[in-house]
Amino acid sequence: MIAPTNPITRYPATITRAGVRGWLLLLTLFLVGCGAAVSEEALSEKPLASPRATLFYGFLVEGMNRVNEGDGEGWDSVEECFGLSQVPVKDIKVLAPQLLTVLDRIGKIAKDDLPDAAAIAHTAETSVTGKPIRRWVFFPTVAHRGIFEALGGAPDGEIVLEQDGEDLWRFSATTVDGIPALYESMKHLPPQFIADATHTAGELFSVVGTTFQKTSLGSWSVLLLSIFVGLLAGKLVQSLFRHLGSRWVRRGWEMRAIVFNDLASPASLALLSCALHIGLHFIYMEPAIAGLRDRVISFLLILALGWYLFNLVDVLDAAMRRLAEKTESKLDDQIVPLVRKTLRIFLVIVFTLIVAQNVLGLDITGWLAGLGIAGLAVSLAAQDSVKNLFGSVTIFFDNPFAVGDMIVFDGHRGTVEEIGFRSTRLRLLSGHVVTVPNMRFIDSSVENVSARPYIRREMNVTITYDTAPPDIERAVDIMRGILHDPEVVREGLFDMEEMPPRIAFNELNADSLNIRVYYWYQFDKDPDRGFFTYLEHCQRVNMKLFEAYAEAGIEFAFPTQTLYLAGDPKRRLAIDRPEPYGA
Repeated sequence: MIAPTNPITRYPATITRAGVRGWLLLLTLFLVGCGAAVSEEALSEKPLASPRATLFYGFLVEGMNRVNEGDGEGWDSVEECFGLSQVPVKDIKVLAPQLLTVLDRIGKIAKDDLPDAAAIAHTAETSVTGKPIRRWVFFPTVAHRGIFEALGGAPDGEIVLEQDGEDLWRFSATTVDGIPALYESMKHLPPQFIADATHTAGELFSVVGTTFQKTSLGSWSVLLLSIFVGLLAGKLVQSLFRHLGSRWVRRGWEMRAIVFNDLASPASLALLSCALHIGLHFIYMEPAIAGLRDRVISFLLILALGWYLFNLVDVLDAAMRRLAEKTESKLDDQIVPLVRKTLRIFLVIVFTLIVAQNVLGLDITGWLAGLGIAGLAVSLAAQDSVKNLFGSVTIFFDNPFAVGDMIVFDGHRGTVEEIGFRSTRLRLLSGHVVTVPNMRFIDSSVENVSARPYIRREMNVTITYDTAPPDIERAVDIMRGILHDPEVVREGLFDMEEMPPRIAFNELNADSLNIRVYYWYQFDKDPDRGFFTYLEHCQRVNMKLFEAYAEAGIEFAFPTQTLYLAGDPKRRLAIDRPEPYGA
């Protein structure tokens, strides 16, 4: 039988060999280890032991994070941070999400930036137990006020943590009472990530990872099916509306055709957005991801509506063009494209503001207030654009020309196709398009060819010098008879009372006898007449003149020279020749 051994006497060599110094070293290492454990314990801190323990660990990590994950025990930690004596439990479940939203708008909250209890000095106040009170203001600081005033307004309230008589840190009663007002003043601001321990890259991946962990295969199948149905329904509706539009066009119903054609693509986008909205609600998402999903769906629906309204401007444009065609004035023809552009620019601005306020959560009042300063900067930087705008206004009110007029400007001769806010487009006779800035029309001369009531034609009819005087009279009478011919007068719309044709034998040229002819081809009585119709009339007058002169035996002159030769029997020269020398 083996006798039991004493553990102390069992290792006498170990005890004696270690010596006092060795045991002291071992004791030191043990105490350091305990200190490390204590410091590690202090890292998480006891609940409500400091502002850091209350705000970061108590409210965010152990409170609202667990509540958002579906753990109802997180409300116990939130209630401790608020204090049940200050506010009922039912109100805490309303106030806590509002406070979390405010913290989300403030920005990143790092635990290392939050103080412990020892870093907070005592105030002059005392609690009911007679102990001095310590208070720490988390928000807003001076820097916070400057930043949030620039974003759209100062916060209406504050976040303060106080130490009570039990040395526990909680949100102050003033903070709890002011949470609704503080929430209302900051909810329009864009959200930010909250704590460094909740939104690191790994944690963000874990947030997304819960979507795959908690979503069943059937839910993914529903999402896939909803996307397919949305695409298919959008394609069918798009084809249906375009078919109806083509049908209305064939029947001559332009307005109905435009309405259905403009609705085709936006309706397809709206159906796909609705299908995504239905399918994504079967997928489990964390609150942050779910909020992003709802914003994307809202943006797509607003985009579809804005797209359709943008296209519907074509209906108003078609209606205004019909009214403009019924009037003789060309001013309304110029205003119609400007109204179309104005409405579309207005819709784009309204759509941008709606997205900024309702989707991105931005405060557009600050943007609108800054438009005054921005407008001054833009006006200084865009002086030429402003000049072009005033040039377009000058064109509309002074009306030097209109759409469809032929003008001559800066060496360019062409037809006005469009008058815009910035420039005017001319279609040259060569087919090229020239864009002229409107400001150049303010201080430059413009020749409006289409505004002339008539074209004065000046002709020089030349006949030969060997024409006898009676034939000269006859040549003048023939020219006068052509220009008084009823057919020529009717086609030229001659004003025989005020502006009759003028014909006279006026000049003896170096190589011809000249008959000067004037007549006026009228435009004002027939607005559809143009320059090319005038050319056709000129051809008719010229052909009649050639036929009449040929029949009368009158020859047209052209530059010639006559040489008289001594041997010509018809034109003998009288030359006195001297007698030969010595004869």
